[in-house]
Amino acid sequence: MLKPSLEPLPRPTDPNPYRVLDRELLYESPWVRLREDRIEHRSGGKLRYAVCGFQHTACGVVALDGQDRVVLVGQWRYPLETYTWELPEGGGLERETPLETIQRELQEEANLTAGTWEPLVFFHASNSTTDEEVFLFLATDLQPATGGHGPDDTEELVVRREPFDHCLQRVLGGELTDSLTVVGLLALQARRSGVSAPLDPALAERFFQRPAQHPSAGRARWSKLDVS
Repeated sequence: MLKPSLEPLPRPTDPNPYRVLDRELLYESPWVRLREDRIEHRSGGKLRYAVCGFQHTACGVVALDGQDRVVLVGQWRYPLETYTWELPEGGGLERETPLETIQRELQEEANLTAGTWEPLVFFHASNSTTDEEVFLFLATDLQPATGGHGPDDTEELVVRREPFDHCLQRVLGGELTDSLTVVGLLALQARRSGVSAPLDPALAERFFQRPAQHPSAGRARWSKLDVS
């Protein structure tokens, strides 16, 4: 079992081996943006590196009811050409904190509110190609929502409550594959198994702050694409 007081993993003295020669913005929409960087490795090799950025903050929630069932949302995922079941999740606007985002999404997608919210886990979804950051919460004391907005006109959602242990089996069996869903469920199982550690205080604050209050190095780069 891991101890909560682990020392940080070591980092090299000079960890960044790249020198940026040029950056070019190739595409931008309200949801995603793509740029290509020309960089030089300290070994002398030169290469082009494509970076995909997301305009919104990725947020999700493991919402548990009193019977230890997980709220799942079913929908067709266009890029995968398949139907998936996943946690309530969505993208946060600049004016929203991750908590405000996922509270809104839980209401819109599942028509639910929760009496108790807590940070569960933070991770990078695909750090070789994107700067996307993911904030996952645990929500309990679920109640039907009153008022507010439902799904977008282009969303066809089905809501289901599935026993937590069944969800774990579906993750390991490859039926639940959405990254937020997989990480969220396994993180909660790790916590239940006794593996725990307090979030770094600065990171914990970011769950309750707007993006402008916590600009990560990757996201901050998009507002300044020169090589300085």
